[in-house]
Amino acid sequence: MRTLNFIISILFLAVFFLACNSDDEAEYVYPKEYLPAYPFSFWDYTNGERVTSTGYESHSYKSNAGNSGSKYVPYYNGSYLYEYSIYQFSENYPLKKLLDETPGEQWIVNELNNVKYMRQVTEVLDNMLIKFPPYTNPIDSVFTDVVVVVEYTDSLGVERWNTKEYYAKNIGLIQVEINNPLDENIPIIQKQIRSYSINK
Repeated sequence: MRTLNFIISILFLAVFFLACNSDDEAEYVYPKEYLPAYPFSFWDYTNGERVTSTGYESHSYKSNAGNSGSKYVPYYNGSYLYEYSIYQFSENYPLKKLLDETPGEQWIVNELNNVKYMRQVTEVLDNMLIKFPPYTNPIDSVFTDVVVVVEYTDSLGVERWNTKEYYAKNIGLIQVEINNPLDENIPIIQKQIRSYSINK
């Protein structure tokens, strides 16, 4: 009887540890340097918006290729962040890739009514100056290693972009411009970084 109880105990412990290990083996997807969304980091912008990263959360998604499997990813600005991509509710394009580090790189982020929505890295700047109004502190800031990404429709082309985003290395999104691709008006700066804290 003792032997049977011992065997049952061993089997119970083996099943228990296997069940625990299956959860612990879920992969962590860590942030990358142009979007360092480490837990408890924040970014404040001139339009009053505060973007936060609240921590790693378990997430999976379905795509045409099947289920991604559970991974722990940063929860950034209300979205699940997979390195440079955020989750969007689509089985065709479950992840929207926000940026890349290679100049000229382009990719599809969505497709609606036979119109493809594209993004492209148009340039990488050595540095970029953001000037603030004189009543603010700091007066201006210089950001180095800045990736510039535009979003556009394939029907209009990259020159007639809708949004232009600037990502600084080890900081993240520092500026967003919006544009009406159907007219010749000058693009408008929608928001610029004011302050930030990266909890690396």
